[in-house]
Amino acid sequence: MVSTTAALPELSPTRRNLAVIALVMTTLISTLDASIVNVAIPVISRSLNADPSDTVWVTTACLLATACAVPATSALGDQIGRKRLFVIGVPWFTLASLGAALSTTLPMLVTFRALQGVGAATIFAVVIPMFRTLYPPARLGSILGINAMTVAVGVSVGPTLGGLVLSVASWQWLFCVSIPFGIISTALGAYAIPKEESKPGHYDWKGSLYIGAAAVAFMLGMRYIADTATLWLSGALFLACALLVGLFLHSERRVTRPVIPLLIWNRLFTLSVSTAFCGFVSQGAAFVALPFLFQSAYGATPLESALLYAPWPAVIIFVSPIAGRLADKVRPSWLALIGLVIFLSGLIVLGSLGENPATAMILFAAGLAGLGFGIYQSPNNREMQLAVPIQHSASAAAVLNLTRSIAQSTGAGVVSVALVLNGATTGSHAEEAQAAMHVLWVAAIAAGCAVVTSLVRLRMVVGNDNTTDH
Repeated sequence: MVSTTAALPELSPTRRNLAVIALVMTTLISTLDASIVNVAIPVISRSLNADPSDTVWVTTACLLATACAVPATSALGDQIGRKRLFVIGVPWFTLASLGAALSTTLPMLVTFRALQGVGAATIFAVVIPMFRTLYPPARLGSILGINAMTVAVGVSVGPTLGGLVLSVASWQWLFCVSIPFGIISTALGAYAIPKEESKPGHYDWKGSLYIGAAAVAFMLGMRYIADTATLWLSGALFLACALLVGLFLHSERRVTRPVIPLLIWNRLFTLSVSTAFCGFVSQGAAFVALPFLFQSAYGATPLESALLYAPWPAVIIFVSPIAGRLADKVRPSWLALIGLVIFLSGLIVLGSLGENPATAMILFAAGLAGLGFGIYQSPNNREMQLAVPIQHSASAAAVLNLTRSIAQSTGAGVVSVALVLNGATTGSHAEEAQAAMHVLWVAAIAAGCAVVTSLVRLRMVVGNDNTTDH
């Protein structure tokens, strides 16, 4: 294990708690903002007289901007200090939210959504590294568990809250929800978050550009991969991604302060990232496939589909803080492995439900998958963070956020490909249901890969401990 000893800031318990509230609040609004607008896409399309396929960019622009900006903002936080980045980034996000609410055309709305994505990237660049600064390693799992719970709340509550807002107000008010929280969290953060010294030196803009553009090229490539008319474009984007990654690696070897130092890729960190990638691919594919399964195979309405899916995030919300606390007391690699086995079991049950399963069985399977993911996520994130020196915690957080974005994009791409291969482009319920079942088994395979990488990591950690003991 990498040494993580560092001088913690001298803060009173009250100030430390206020700093945590500010960080958690910004995590909530960034994840809530990403999910709350999804239910409004048809409404926005009609309101702005825009083509529905073009309106999807209201969601896509934010996701792409976040993925592109995460490496740059993480490195910038190291350069200027994370408190300064926080008091710049959160108001940026808040003002972009106001701009989105005041938008009168689709291009204007998409632009402000992209700006929101950049603001969200600054939030992601600050939160986990600042948790590591505020808490010693012995308590890191607990706070990461709370952070995982917050993300689950934002993702799961967003669509429901969006539906409630749309039932009483126009779509513009969806973007106003985060504004008061942005103002409050900025004030709390400006007071409570400890100030860090700036680190003068060359900022690696070239590396930030290369890796950010590579992430966007990959995510767009996955978006277009299922359409034969744009398959050539998908291939070109994947090729561009590979070239940009090559340029990034070449650039990082030549600069004194790289965006993502290559030295952090020790075996423990690499295995933790690989486990996270497989887990997020699995979850991303399952999340997109389940509505097709519930509505096309079981005849559920959209509301019933949401209720059938609800146990998954609900259990994560409950379990994540407990798992994070346990990760500070027992070996995190064991917890992650146990969680992944349970997660895999839930996916296998979902994929084996048959044509007319009992509602209780669907709820049980979804809850079982959520239980496993909730147990695994915080310990895995803890292992990833503590695998690198504390001065590289921002880089580790950037890798985690990039991994999540790319993996979830891959999972969504798997669903698109499955729909095409099963002939579901005609809107046939039977074909959509068949595609969804196939995707669930692909998700199970990805979860199985996560089990394998987690098991390899556990054997390595145990072996290192035995070597140290002797």
